[in-house]
Order: sequence, then structure tokens, then C-alpha cells
Amino acid sequence: MSSINFSGINNSNQDIKYQNNIADNKFDIEDISILYTTEKEEKERTTFDETFDETNVEKDEDGAKFLKGLQDNKESLCKDLGLSDDEYDALSFIALGLASQETGMGNEHGYKEENKGIGKLFRTIGKYIDYLTGGKSASSGLTQMKIYDFLEGNQISDEKKALLKKYGIDAKSAAKDNLFDNPDKSAIATMIVLTSIAENYGNYKNTLNEKHNEIAEKYSSKFSEDELYKKGQTVMGDISNVYQNADDEEKVKIRETLKQVMLSENDSIKGQKGVDDEYNEELQIQELNKILSKYGINFTKDNLEYIRFYLSAPGNEMNITEYCAYAWNKGTGATGMQFDRMLADKIGTILSNPEDFDYDQFTVNVATLADKYAEQSTEGNGIDTINSALKKFE
Repeated sequence: MSSINFSGINNSNQDIKYQNNIADNKFDIEDISILYTTEKEEKERTTFDETFDETNVEKDEDGAKFLKGLQDNKESLCKDLGLSDDEYDALSFIALGLASQETGMGNEHGYKEENKGIGKLFRTIGKYIDYLTGGKSASSGLTQMKIYDFLEGNQISDEKKALLKKYGIDAKSAAKDNLFDNPDKSAIATMIVLTSIAENYGNYKNTLNEKHNEIAEKYSSKFSEDELYKKGQTVMGDISNVYQNADDEEKVKIRETLKQVMLSENDSIKGQKGVDDEYNEELQIQELNKILSKYGINFTKDNLEYIRFYLSAPGNEMNITEYCAYAWNKGTGATGMQFDRMLADKIGTILSNPEDFDYDQFTVNVATLADKYAEQSTEGNGIDTINSALKKFE
């Protein structure tokens, strides 16, 4: 796998590099001494320095328990999950990144308040009503996993469910935070589910490959695959160049609108009944062109197909860390594995500002945090070492 490399563009902030040639660059979860905590809700988060505090482990009770859960159960979980030391540590750094992003390591405003006293009562009642009317179960623990759904549904294998129960992880109600009182068990549950997600990475790449080949067939009478690839590369490169030179407000608009074009109903047109404007392809392309036209670019439906072909090409997919973050947020079921949804998230990793920790950049944020945790153990190339350690899941 290699990074997307647009000619003339500095991609260090858009596409986290992946290297295959890191040999025996060990790291250890025992080296973690700093936790990245925050009281700010996602809507209030901005840069890393303005969002997160670097907190000594011993000064953060929940975070310390979460980390200890990762450390104390390493040997047994490695055996149960079939992980090497480095694979376990790599997934642990992602787990820590998730805990920092999801709840600020348990310090985010509202997290504790909604799980105690009257706040807990109102949250439980509200979530119970939501669940009975077709919603999902309550998010649980520092990484906000819907543990009740994992135990009762088909998102993970029966073997993984049995492991959860082996470690005393249960969910007695769809409406409560079943892991709030036990951050150590939250850590164990996170590792079991993360391993399941990593094991699905091959299915993710297969889905991309199937759609990639379908697009190639669609255009086979017009372009060779190499020509089609270069068209997508050029379109994505032009947009990336515009993005790099845009102001902060325009950058957000470009990223969000291009993602929305990708998420829109295919071939939908203005005024089409049953299609909201938010998911109307023609309208969203027009919105994108309001910005791009100022830079001499006219985006078309064919451009969208060219991008799909390019981003689904081998080597341009999300790396394993990005995929774990994406699938944690979107799932590995029919919705999460939807082709355009996965490509929209990939666009988000290219047109990104890793220093902006709002929810729209969930995948990039978790990868950035995982990198910072790994760098406490492996100086200077944390994210590369994580991806290298998890190479078997490719």
C-alpha cells in the first residue's frame, strides 16, 4: 500500500503515510505515561493544543483504569485473539485514540453527568424509548461502544461474543452505559471489537476492488484503465490544490460538499421526488461548483466516477488505522461497508486538517491521536509503526 501522491501537493496533512519497510521497530503499551484528555464536547473542539490536555496517567482515574485494562490483560488477550505483542500494542494505541476522541478519556463535559443521579435517569428513559422505536442501544464506556448491540446482534462472531463474556463483560440493558463503572472492562471490550474490525479489512478492500472493476467495465469502450485512473488522479489533484489554497471556511465547505456529492443518491436530479436536497446529486454538484468555478474547475458526474475509480484503486484505500477508526464509527454492516460512504471518508482523510478535532473528521482525529500515543513508545513514526505491525490484516 502507498500514499496517494498528488504532484505538487504536500500531502503530509492529508494522507497519513504508510511504510512497509519498518523492520523490528518495537513499541510497548507499558511505555504510555501521558493521556490526552479534554472536557470539550466535539462541537467545541479545535486544534489539538486548544482541545487536549497532556495528563499524567496517575492524575486521570478513568484513563488510568482503561490503560491498566489494556496492560494487565495483554497476555491473555493476545492468546485469545491470536495477536502478537506488536499487533496487540498497535491496536491498543488505536483504542486509546478512540477513548480520547469519543469521551476525552472520560472527561468530556456531559459524559459523567449523564451517567449519575438524575442525569442517568433521564438518559436511561430517553434511550429506552429510542431503542423501542428502532434506535440503537446506548453508547457505553470511554470508547462509546454499543456493547448491548454487539452482544445481542450479528456485528461480531459468536466466538468474539463468548470472549466478551469470558472477561465478565455483559450488557443488562439497551438503555444504560453498561461499561461506565468499569473502564478496564471497556478497554478489554474495545480490543475484542477492534480485532474483529481489523479482521474485516480484507472484506473492505474486496468491496473496493469489485466496484473498481465495475467502473472499469463501464468505461472500457472509452478509456483504458490507466487512462481512467489518471483522469481520477487529475480531478482529485485539482480539487486538492484548490483545497490547499483556500481559506479555512472554504476548506470546510469543499471537504463537506465533495463528501456530500459522494453520499448523494446516484443520478438523482433537481426536483426529483423522494430525494432530499442534501442527498440530491445534481444539487450537490452545483454547490461544489460554486466554489470550484472560482478556480476554473467545472465538476461533472463523469468526474465523480473518475474519482470513484481512482480512490478504489489498490494502494489508495484507507490504511488499517484509518479503517479501524472509520469502522468503529460507521460499522462493518451494510451501511458502514457501503461503497460511496467508504470513499466519502477517504476523501475526508485527503481533504483534512488533522489539527481540527471536530466530529466530521472522526477518522483522521483517531488516527492522529493513535499516532501520538504510539510516539510515546516509538519516537517519530508512530502511525507508520502501527500500520506496519498490523500488516497481516491486509
